[in-house]
Amino acid sequence: MSSDDRINCFLDQVCLHLYWPPYRTRVRRELADHILSRAEYLHQDRGMDWDKAVDLALQSLGEPNELGRSLRHARFPLLYVLCVLFTGLVWAAIAACLAYLLMFLIQ
Repeated sequence: MSSDDRINCFLDQVCLHLYWPPYRTRVRRELADHILSRAEYLHQDRGMDWDKAVDLALQSLGEPNELGRSLRHARFPLLYVLCVLFTGLVWAAIAACLAYLLMFLIQ
């Protein structure tokens, strides 16, 4: 497997856990840039073989599924989602009460 294939496979595994497409695209671009920058540093400055440098850059990021889950939780923490849902329900209840009161005022 070529180094590009290994990078794409790693990025695919990370991005499986990210549901929002713009966030997934941004994370994929930033991780690819980080991996390539690190591999280039290891290749040019440390004199490593390119494939070994890519492997080491990928290993430094850790396990891709764990990284993907961490990035998803960092972007959409459960408490934040619950607060947004609760706020939406409160506003819906207020709107329903106002609509109910307006029905009686019109009659």
